[in-house]
Amino acid sequence: MPLKPQGEQVVDFKAASIADAHHFAHEAMATVFELYIVEEDESYARGGAQAAFAEVDRLEMEMSRFIENSDIARLNSALPGEVVEVGMEVFDCLGRAVEIFEQTGGAFDISVGALYECWLNEDKTVRRPSADEVASARELTGMNHLKLDTESFGVEVLTEGLQLDLGGIGKGFAAEKVAGILREWSLNQALVLAGASSVLSVSVPNGMSGWPIRLSNPSKPSEVLARFELTKGALSGSGRQKGQHIIDPREAEAGPVEGRLAAWSMAPDAVAADALSTAFMLLDPQEIDDYCLANPQTAAIILPHAVSGESQRPEVLRFGQWHQIDTQNDKLKSTTKP
Repeated sequence: MPLKPQGEQVVDFKAASIADAHHFAHEAMATVFELYIVEEDESYARGGAQAAFAEVDRLEMEMSRFIENSDIARLNSALPGEVVEVGMEVFDCLGRAVEIFEQTGGAFDISVGALYECWLNEDKTVRRPSADEVASARELTGMNHLKLDTESFGVEVLTEGLQLDLGGIGKGFAAEKVAGILREWSLNQALVLAGASSVLSVSVPNGMSGWPIRLSNPSKPSEVLARFELTKGALSGSGRQKGQHIIDPREAEAGPVEGRLAAWSMAPDAVAADALSTAFMLLDPQEIDDYCLANPQTAAIILPHAVSGESQRPEVLRFGQWHQIDTQNDKLKSTTKP
């Protein structure tokens, strides 16, 4: 499974065009959460932002596999048959992870940690594991190794050594919680950014047609692939930095795959957008097209890797309904019928 980009701007919000928005930022979950809030009373907006950021910190304490005694850390150390009681938020997040795992045929899998480590040395360079090593790692992969009890919020671990990582979905989950708190504070005219990869519209400010967004080639930031206005829902992007590797949990025996340079997804909520941008790095074009057709509020843009010897960048593909995207100079090729 690919990693969310760190330090690469795959989603760019043109903040300078929103003169009336108050800006607040907070470091958490190995990234920076930013809020743009349109509100006359700056002190009140700041109070709402602080409450929202406090919730992000609380979620990180429960969801990070790197924090000792977090819900995820306890699941990762659980013995077979052990039932671990987790918080409602972690339980809900795991439930969404299972849902999207099934929808994407396993392309999005938060349990891919064992397979990922199997193919890498300690310095993260690629190694060639034995067939037995790959088989053992595969036995530790898959959401079928968890059993969720909706009555007790308990999670039963069915396999010892399961390694869960919510990195591909946790920021989107936190963004939705942030949006919920802003609504409780009646700070509806707001935008939530979870690092350089995810954007969630709480609501569009009065007098605006949407939040101005642009998507850029992560390997060449000056190259803008699309411009549009986000009115509702969320947008997320996944990319790969130099030296990173992608493991497709569905075809682990093949080892690291080339995948795509970047993938973006639009969805009704930030959880789905976050997870789908990860899955879209691996799914083939027909699978992405089928998913978007089955989920009409979902859309995708894919930037493939250039083929060796090409003098021009590869053709960008889009899926689903992107009517608001600026396709000037025919930069985007639609894969859907008009």
